[in-house]
Amino acid sequence: MKRIAIYDMDGTIVCSMHRYRTIVDNGNHRIDLAYWRANEYRASNDSLLPLADQYKTDINDANCVVVLATARILRATDRTFIYSKLGNPDHIVSRNENDNRSGATLKIQGLKPIFKLYDEFDDAVFYEDNVVYLKAVCDYFNIRGVYIPSKQGH
Repeated sequence: MKRIAIYDMDGTIVCSMHRYRTIVDNGNHRIDLAYWRANEYRASNDSLLPLADQYKTDINDANCVVVLATARILRATDRTFIYSKLGNPDHIVSRNENDNRSGATLKIQGLKPIFKLYDEFDDAVFYEDNVVYLKAVCDYFNIRGVYIPSKQGH
């Protein structure tokens, strides 16, 4: 039997704080998407966080299906970073250009066809630093979640 390990990127296995900031919107802090998108070209300067070691171990486990689920729009620099520094997952869920859905909705919709491929598995776990996304995804699929505290979980 297989297990499924789903990893968020930013703040969970990848540190991209050098190109991340928040703004206050109606009294709430949220990511400054304009700043993030203006600095997407700097993805090659991102670094790995400690959980990336487990991600790499899972990639090499024949009984583990690894999914990278990110709200990023994956550009060439992002893909180069993933393939050269993280390692190639079995599946990637990411945002398309002009997709303004919430990160939770994006990840749920992207994971649905992946879960259909693996109708029998022993365990599934989602590693995420945004508690809203974590709860929504785990509740939807009835899977375990692991909250990873970070400064990027907005």
